[in-house]
Amino acid sequence: MLTIDAQVHSYERNHPGRPWVGTLYGPAEVTGDHMVAAMDAVGVDGAVLVSPFSMYRYDASYAKEVYAAHPSRFGLVKPVDPTDPAVADTIADWAATKGTVGIRVFLRDNVSTDPADPRFTPSPWAGISA
Repeated sequence: MLTIDAQVHSYERNHPGRPWVGTLYGPAEVTGDHMVAAMDAVGVDGAVLVSPFSMYRYDASYAKEVYAAHPSRFGLVKPVDPTDPAVADTIADWAATKGTVGIRVFLRDNVSTDPADPRFTPSPWAGISA
């Protein structure tokens, strides 16, 4: 039987080429190679790799690099901003990305709690399937 971890985060050290947006409490880096080694050490066959919002916000480029290096080990999830006018395009692009298994909708401080808010009606991701 396969063992799948439902959510892991992988990230590189903070650097000018891909700077962290926020702070993470934990190791200075957990690269894809580190994550695969940790998974192997405890018998995990695969994992859902969620791009860490606290560090990269809506940029999932590092997660995509990790997937490219270890495609048989990860499925990808990208955070999306439902208030972004281009969210439907973002979701469609992500749905077409190799390795995608889902999105994470972030309802941040500036998001309405009104389900009739015109930004959500009709749903920006209606009709999109992965």
